[in-house]
Order: sequence, then C-alpha cells, then structure tokens
Amino acid sequence: MEEAYRTVVHELKADPEVSETLMMGNPSLKRGKKMFGGLRGDELVLKLGRERVDELIAAGRARAFDPSGAGRPMKDWALIGEPADDWLELADEARVFVA
Repeated sequence: MEEAYRTVVHELKADPEVSETLMMGNPSLKRGKKMFGGLRGDELVLKLGRERVDELIAAGRARAFDPSGAGRPMKDWALIGEPADDWLELADEARVFVA
C-alpha cells in the first residue's frame, strides 16, 4: 500500500499548496496548514466531511477513523482500505474539502 500512497502523494504535490509531513509518526498530507489525509498502516485516512464519510461507510468502501480506539471516531475522517484504485480520486476530494 506504500506504493499506492506514494503515487497519491506524487500526483497531489502538483498543487504547490500540498506538502507531506509526519503526524504521530505517520506520513500525512496538508494543504497549506490544514491536514487532509495520510497513511495509517495499510489504509488511507482522509478528511472528507461527515456526509461523505457516512456515504462511503454505507457503501462498504470505508470505515470510521477512531485513532484512540475508544469508540470515538473522528466524524469528518474515514479509513479507506484496498483496493487502492480510487485513492487518488478520494484524496483529491479531501484536498478540495479542506480548501
């Protein structure tokens, strides 16, 4: 999944506002000062807004992002697993969302 993530990073960095950083030891993506995505294990984590996250979860494409593991998911964020064929499209959607 690292290779799929690297492809996403490469494509999104065409936007001069996009940068890559580390957040809690995980590779992360920012647009300006706003975090919009990253890699957590083998899954892409993205900030897409509550409605879109709910849609993706209902469709079986995503799961809630609960970094604490205490049943308190971050409502605007989703974890997207394999296959990675839509990662770039979804990551770009997150990039636009935080603008």
